[in-house]
Amino acid sequence: KVMCLGGNHVRDEQREKFCRVVASTPDLHSYTVIKLYFNMKESISQEALVHVGIWCLGEFGDHLVSGRAVGPDDQPIQVRPAEVLDLLQDVVRKPPNSDKASATHILVAAALIKLVTRCPSESERIRKMLRKFECSLNLDLQQRSCEFLELLEAEWDSSRAGILDRMPVPEGEIATAESRAVGDRTIDEVPTTSAPRPPVAPAGGGADNLLDLGDLLDDGPPTQTGNTVAAPMAPAGGGGHNDLLDLLGGGPTQAPAPAPTSGGDLGLLDLFGGTPAASPPAMMAPAPAAGQTMVAYEKAGLKIDFEMRKEPDGTAIVVARFCNSLQVPLTNFVFEAAVPKYVRLTMQPATGQIVPPGTNLVTQTMSCVNTSGGEKGLLMKLRIGYVMNGAPVQEMAQVSNFPPGY
Repeated sequence: KVMCLGGNHVRDEQREKFCRVVASTPDLHSYTVIKLYFNMKESISQEALVHVGIWCLGEFGDHLVSGRAVGPDDQPIQVRPAEVLDLLQDVVRKPPNSDKASATHILVAAALIKLVTRCPSESERIRKMLRKFECSLNLDLQQRSCEFLELLEAEWDSSRAGILDRMPVPEGEIATAESRAVGDRTIDEVPTTSAPRPPVAPAGGGADNLLDLGDLLDDGPPTQTGNTVAAPMAPAGGGGHNDLLDLLGGGPTQAPAPAPTSGGDLGLLDLFGGTPAASPPAMMAPAPAAGQTMVAYEKAGLKIDFEMRKEPDGTAIVVARFCNSLQVPLTNFVFEAAVPKYVRLTMQPATGQIVPPGTNLVTQTMSCVNTSGGEKGLLMKLRIGYVMNGAPVQEMAQVSNFPPGY
């Protein structure tokens, strides 16, 4: 609300802190990008709103166009990739502050290159929009647009997804996010559609004992049943402040924003990780040094290994390692899990939402506490979603062959 009403008076350091808070709190990714998108659709006159909105569209645009989030009356929120680019084009034509138009255009260019992997169906239009910046009188914008266009060449196909992955979050920020109250994330002021929500495929064997995987969608806080908490990303404390901007007030600032590489008013751009650099050759991570490993899922070039170990207090740590043996990246990658009611499950954020070809470096860590005292073994229902060659893929699986003692 502050950015909508007084965005021209929000200081740069507060904008950057806002972006760091959102980036380090996965529960806010979908809510924030959707709210900012629709607020920008109403008005692009407030600079802070537009700048953080552009940044969020680039980082989390896949949440906006996925159709998984729901609005009023449990209707899915449908935003087409073309509509996202229409909004960015409007910002280019009419920036909120004409004196800082180049700074806004640089943020738009960075968001566009990120959207190549989030909205692959619009890659040609993105290329055309970037070409308009090639002849800019602003040297920084001209240079960045030329570099981004080079990244769209075929020679970068194998490494582009890794370069354009989400901005990495410092470990200190993640630790702070785990205890951060995110408040009410209900989206109740968004135009609804009549498109039906995709049904959840049934799974046999112990299905009555497992949480409904529909609880793992982006439509609200995770369902809590008995002793079970299933969530696709790191947990955050509930309740407290309802306004997202309350997260910015009080307490010491976390890691300071990195110094701008060029220009004087482009702090937000540094959150993209600076100018893209060539990705190292594809590589495979070494096998775990201790514990047990099992194959939890394998199909169509994707294999998910579970690397397991037991902590002294009996907690089972399960690291899901995603192995892509294909020649193309798997983008918008989402791994979700549900467990029986006698198991408490906590999931950390995945190390990336893009699984590059020929790698197994992307992982997601889960901790499981079996409260049955050994009477019942660990069971897990999985849902895996990703985009391959522009086509969405969603698979279901159930894992019931965990070693004894888990």
